[in-house]
Amino acid sequence: MANPARILTQRDCTAMAALDTMPHLAQRVRNLLSHGRRITVATRLTHVDIPPEVTAGLTVDQDARDGGITETVREHSHHFGVLLRPGLTSGFGFGAFASDGYRTESEARKLFHAAESISSDPFARRENLTEVRISGGLPGDGPSTTDKLIVRRWNSAGVCKETVVVFDAGPSEGEYRAARWLYGNTLGPAHVGDRLEAWDRGKAADADVELWSARAAELMAEVAAEPR
Repeated sequence: MANPARILTQRDCTAMAALDTMPHLAQRVRNLLSHGRRITVATRLTHVDIPPEVTAGLTVDQDARDGGITETVREHSHHFGVLLRPGLTSGFGFGAFASDGYRTESEARKLFHAAESISSDPFARRENLTEVRISGGLPGDGPSTTDKLIVRRWNSAGVCKETVVVFDAGPSEGEYRAARWLYGNTLGPAHVGDRLEAWDRGKAADADVELWSARAAELMAEVAAEPR
């Protein structure tokens, strides 16, 4: 669990934000954001039983500083942030700070397991810890409908804020589904299952995704132009 390099090989990965894991986590999130998809962000405080705040239809604010993706690396800290639009408070981010009492994931994980996520005893709660769960975004991966990012941050008072980030299939759900079907069925029934799984897990070649997405867009346009 404590080998940070696993973050670049495990598609579904859980890691503590620490100085030795932040470079890999930042790379994974950059990969998730590289496909131009719309984003939905849900946030909640885990200790209260109320619905999360959900904001859909977001995109990376490329007009903001650093194109909307900021990363600050210093000797004793590493922070990664994403600025989204529309809205002034729609972004998300996470970081690691040596001042929190740990530098490595191993040290952070020990503190994580030594305390409780929710407790009536403030001295028993987790403090100044961040857990990141990520699906997708491996090097070389394409977009997948199962891509997801979950960040849970316990502050100095032991209160946990959970942020869930998910991604739309693409600019057109109909076109996406058509492209997936065309890709899955192009080699015949014997290959459908494997090809659909490759598409869903982002393992289809970029050239194939581009080809069948273009074909799907043409097909949808022709269907829309048919007289009714």
